[in-house]
Formats: sequence, C-alpha cells, structure tokens
Amino acid sequence: MFNQEIKVGKAFKIDERIFYPLVKVFHYKHGQTESYSLSPIALIVVEGDMKYLLPFEEIECPEELLGMVSQ
Repeated sequence: MFNQEIKVGKAFKIDERIFYPLVKVFHYKHGQTESYSLSPIALIVVEGDMKYLLPFEEIECPEELLGMVSQ
C-alpha cells in the first residue's frame, strides 16, 4: 500500500506577509516495512488581498494548491 497527499504546514508571518509551506507526504507500507517521506513542494504567500505561489519544482495545478489556503 502507498498513499501520497499534499499538506499545508503551519503558517508563519514575516512583516505583512504570511507564508504557508506545502509538503508532499508519501506513506509506503508492505508487510513489516513501513516508511514515510516529506518533500517540500512550494510556498504560498499571502500579502494583503494577493495570494501567490513560489514553486520549488514544476507544479501541475497551481490553482488547486492556492485554493488549499484561505485568507
């Protein structure tokens, strides 16, 4: 069994900007073996009424990721 999902990390604020880290969580389990891995994929930045994405690699659906964070 394996499972993969994107999670929003704890927000942090610098000046007037709020940053939300996005990580991909991968869970693998087979028999007696079980492992997890975390991969950072992007930062969502909220600045006033603006919200934008700083990807760490190619992102297929940026609108979906931006929708994970509500202002």
